[in-house]
Amino acid sequence: MSIFDPLYRQNNLGGQITRTFFSISQAVRNIFWDKSKIEHLTPVQIKTLLFINYTRKEAITVGNIAKNLSCAPATASGIIDSLEKKKLILRSRDLEDRRKVHLDLTQSGIRAVNLLEDIGIELEEIVSEFTEKEQEILENLLHRITERLTDKGLIFSSDICTDCCYFSRDRFIGDPKPHYCEQLHTLLSEDDICKECPHYKKH
Repeated sequence: MSIFDPLYRQNNLGGQITRTFFSISQAVRNIFWDKSKIEHLTPVQIKTLLFINYTRKEAITVGNIAKNLSCAPATASGIIDSLEKKKLILRSRDLEDRRKVHLDLTQSGIRAVNLLEDIGIELEEIVSEFTEKEQEILENLLHRITERLTDKGLIFSSDICTDCCYFSRDRFIGDPKPHYCEQLHTLLSEDDICKECPHYKKH
């Protein structure tokens, strides 16, 4: 039995739905390739720039980039090297721990990310045609699927802090970083909690 067998799909609704996910993933790949041709960046370079821009600073590591791209750390390092050569990112050593490497967008990198902001708009426009109730149902079902795939290690999941089980709001009122992460034992500012974190775990 295979979801790619049309005879099997005719009598199996689950197979039809699963095959549709593969078709949607093909559309996503095409969206990234179309954008890469315009901006002269590969899809993995685009994903890396977006990851650096929207992820909490301490979580921007070669290892997490590799997980996000589903590739080996050595491959992720090569992608970072290529972006550094294009002067889109800046790599620097931590002053207190030389083993840690910080990755930041340069001004050129920030401009590139601004040009990438509309990636996925085609899908969002289609979803926006659904009623609010339909969108809520779709979001709930997709969230359940995503949770199961994450549990199987097939998805690298991250999200913002506000509904994470490790997040403690206003632990230190009046401090520039009043919030606290119980998982990382780190103080967090308002800007920090608006960035995605790969240690996210829902309540």
